[in-house]
Amino acid sequence: MVTISKFQFDNPRFVNLLKRRSSIPKEVETTVREVLDNVKNNGDSALYAYMKKFDHVDIEKIGLFVSEEEFALAREKVSENFKEAVKRACDNLFQFHKRQLPTGFCETYEDGAVLERRYTPIDSVAVTVPGNMAPLISTLCMNLVPAIVAGVPNIYILTKPGEDGKIDEHLLYTADYLNVKNYYKISGAQGLAAVAYGTETVKRVDAITGPGNNYTQMAKKFLFGEVKIDSIAGPSEIAIIADENANPTFIAADMMSQAEHGTGFEASTTFCLSWEQAEKIKEEINRLCSENHLEKATKKSFENYGDIFVVDSIQQAVDGVNEIAPEHAELLLDDWQNVLNKITNAGAVFVGEYSTEPVGDYFCGTNHILPTCGTARFSSGMSVQEFMRGYSVIQYPKKALKENGDYIMKLAEAEGMMAHALAVKVRMCDDN
Repeated sequence: MVTISKFQFDNPRFVNLLKRRSSIPKEVETTVREVLDNVKNNGDSALYAYMKKFDHVDIEKIGLFVSEEEFALAREKVSENFKEAVKRACDNLFQFHKRQLPTGFCETYEDGAVLERRYTPIDSVAVTVPGNMAPLISTLCMNLVPAIVAGVPNIYILTKPGEDGKIDEHLLYTADYLNVKNYYKISGAQGLAAVAYGTETVKRVDAITGPGNNYTQMAKKFLFGEVKIDSIAGPSEIAIIADENANPTFIAADMMSQAEHGTGFEASTTFCLSWEQAEKIKEEINRLCSENHLEKATKKSFENYGDIFVVDSIQQAVDGVNEIAPEHAELLLDDWQNVLNKITNAGAVFVGEYSTEPVGDYFCGTNHILPTCGTARFSSGMSVQEFMRGYSVIQYPKKALKENGDYIMKLAEAEGMMAHALAVKVRMCDDN
């Protein structure tokens, strides 16, 4: 399934990797535009109709919100081991994310001006989390914890329920554990339209975060500006740099961990130093897939974007990784310390043979919502600041304006902004 080839920047397999796209079909765009406009104009009636049409859910029958009884049942149904796992993972997330809180400051200048930078949480956010085919408990934590740390007072969750009107008990328990009880049984483009515009029964929010299918991602793209969004999430990816001592079984398993998402657009890439090692990694992929019945889950992604590149040096591998700008980079190297400083484009970097990517996906405390499809060249992963806004406070005394007014007016006049200049000039003439 995986392709082995000599690394060159013009290698067709490497070029193919760089051109990877999620390929959202044109008809998705057309449908989403219609859904957004209809929900905006017709509110609940359109929202409920689309939930029936697309998700086969009757909101009038099952209710818009998760009930306290449903939360209580979830607390009873999930295992004690799961509860402990959620607690430990969230403890780690809170510890790491609390360090991200921005610190305001105040600067006083010689002319008497006092300038401040302040930070405040946004008022409301809606987190969309799939819950039917794959209840993404970890993603729910990754969105909720930084929002809670930021101090967002109004947090809502959107998840598609099953046709029986129920949401996975593990998702409900996690939300309940984090004391987020505003849980909507809505989803898709229609759900995002409802929280972006507001309806008779759905509260309008300031921001939308979280993953979803093509319809959800397209809706987020169109709603940007109406609300803040975190990103347009693409398919997952990993790029591994391995030296001769790296364990081929570990590499194979880590490549499989991304390929199993199963859309066919996930990318699993390894750079190694010899053909012999490349063959060992490929053999381990085949063995592990067969023994663990993962051929079907990984086959499409491995065929499209599963590559083991043989490089002449670790530096060549570093150059390749920086060109890909992957969501996840792994350094399975004895001398990873020196290589780490050379990785400039990656969403997160995992160093050492036991720092497998799922450690970050689920537990260690860093956030797994990361830039994909090369966007790590210019963007960062989810953080507390995603849920905050910064603003400046300017206290400019008369003395400072008298000293600097001429400079301000010259700059304004150079731009042709005569009223801006006038606003300064009338104060310069004030002798009181």
